[in-house]
Amino acid sequence: MKNSASKLPEGSQELARRVRALTVPFYTERMDTTFIIRSIRNDAGSASMSDFGAHLITWAPTGQPNVVWQPKAIYLNPARAIRGGVPIIFPWFSKGYENGHTAAKTPKHGPARTTPWHRDDSVPSDSGVRYTLNSSDLAAETLAQLNSGDQPNFHAVFEVTVGGQLDMALTVVNDGEETLTYENALHTYFHVGNVEQVRLQGLAGAHYLDNAQPGLPECVQADEPVTFAGETVDRIYYATNALRLEDPQLHRTIVITPSGNAQTVVWNPGAVAGDALGDVEAGEWRDFVCVEAASCRDRSVVLQPGESHTLRQTIAVEQL
Repeated sequence: MKNSASKLPEGSQELARRVRALTVPFYTERMDTTFIIRSIRNDAGSASMSDFGAHLITWAPTGQPNVVWQPKAIYLNPARAIRGGVPIIFPWFSKGYENGHTAAKTPKHGPARTTPWHRDDSVPSDSGVRYTLNSSDLAAETLAQLNSGDQPNFHAVFEVTVGGQLDMALTVVNDGEETLTYENALHTYFHVGNVEQVRLQGLAGAHYLDNAQPGLPECVQADEPVTFAGETVDRIYYATNALRLEDPQLHRTIVITPSGNAQTVVWNPGAVAGDALGDVEAGEWRDFVCVEAASCRDRSVVLQPGESHTLRQTIAVEQL
């Protein structure tokens, strides 16, 4: 892995000072692959980003512990997504969905999170970052899996603004001459003191698909917050309102405000599945919960030629 500062033109010392490698363990299975990790810092907050997958790895307001979670060690592998942070799910969710049924598309959750994106050098490095992914960046066999005509043509823009709150916006533009249909999600891992103590408020009464149960049954959330008791929670809620993640151990509430989404995905692997993950240590499943702005399955996004759509998630913190 190489520090991104080595890519900067001569004389850009100030920019080089702001763009630094993370001080956590990294492991890569191919030493000929360069992974660029960028540090974004200002008076109000800080974050780290990977050009690989346009992947936000961490974010925290100044003086506070991380709000976006990273594992104790991050494994960098060009064949798989980075664990933690905010993987971009696009242009399909899980194995995809077509004609009313789960498909068998690969890679899981789409290629966006395992493809290098193009960074816009014009965005000030101390305020955020802007990335672009073009359909031409993807292999023909990958594009062929889209249910969007013979020649899907699009580009995606991911913009992140870092400060006392975090704003993430994924915009997709249909540059082709045929209808573009896709799924997407901002798969945000939130850092918590102990997932078995947190309460996710704002989903009472919402219908959801329970992916932790055989057959993906439709259920209804009780008139109470979502809690986590060490078993797998994997749900697609048909709800789009702002949510509050109450964390008594870290003495804070994370306020999650989405827009442009049709659903909210909530996931924690629990003890058995969490300890079986190959890229986190035993017990780390207690340190996070995923709450994702999403549009997937029967709520996929449909764009006519020339149309665009933006999926956004804004995160703020209130102290208890």
